[in-house]
This record gives sequence, C-alpha cells and structure tokens, in this order.
Amino acid sequence: MKFRRGWYWPWFIVAALLFTVGVNVVMLFAASGDGGNGYVVEPDYYRKAVDWDRTMARQAASDSLGWSATATIKRGTGDSSRVVLRPVGRGGAAVTGAHVTATLIHNRDAAHPLKVVLTESEPGRYVTMAALPHAGRWEVRVEARRGAERFMTTLHAER
Repeated sequence: MKFRRGWYWPWFIVAALLFTVGVNVVMLFAASGDGGNGYVVEPDYYRKAVDWDRTMARQAASDSLGWSATATIKRGTGDSSRVVLRPVGRGGAAVTGAHVTATLIHNRDAAHPLKVVLTESEPGRYVTMAALPHAGRWEVRVEARRGAERFMTTLHAER
C-alpha cells in the first residue's frame, strides 16, 4: 500500500483534539471532587460572589471599629486543642461581652471547615476546645458581635 505525501496531517489534528478533550475530562474530575488531593472549592462560593458588595460593606464597617485580634491554638491530648482569641478595641482595650464564633480551616483538609463558638473565660479572652486533626497552620475566620458592633477578620495560627 502506497501512502500519499502528507497523509498523516489529518490524523495529527484528530490526535491533538482528542488529547485536548482528554485533558479537559481529567481536569473536570480533579476540580469536581476532593478525592483527598486537596482540590477544594470554597463552600457556597456563588452566593458569596453575588453578595460581594454587601460583604465588602460589612468588612468596611468592621474595619471602622478599629478592632484587632490575635489567635493561638494550643495542642491538648489527642486531637483536642484549645483555641484562644483575644480581640482588642481601638486603643488596646480588651473587647468584653461579645458573642464570638470562628471557622477553622486547615489547608490540608479545607473541604471540612470546623465552626466553633468561643466563650469568654476571662475579660477579653475567648476560648473553646476543638478537635483539630492536623498539625500546622490553620486559618481562623473570626466573627465577634457586641450589640450592634460586628467585627470580622481572618487570622492564622499554628497548632
């Protein structure tokens, strides 16, 4: 059988298209499930995107309070850890009497955020015990409410 010159070019085009489709299918499966590989999409990201202007307005109101905070995580026994948050107001005064919640997220297991409520153990010191299965850096998304005041921040702490 004799082949004509350039007979293979249509097959290169078909192969390139099939390769592109194959790569896109692999990427689709990688992006749609965690599979233990660390591919994670922010929960309810669409609603967060739609509410972006409202979120930025809340963040601006939070920033105008002049509050700041520090977070520490101290390892206990097993997976148990003590999460301590210290919010301070403008001028460094401790923020007391607030309702404080936090979402703890570890990069290794970001598909499973942990929501906790912290209680005031002493003036300006909010504490909770949490089962944190991974050592390393945790993202701590904090929300503190005191009356009409609402403070939001994102901190990082090592366990």
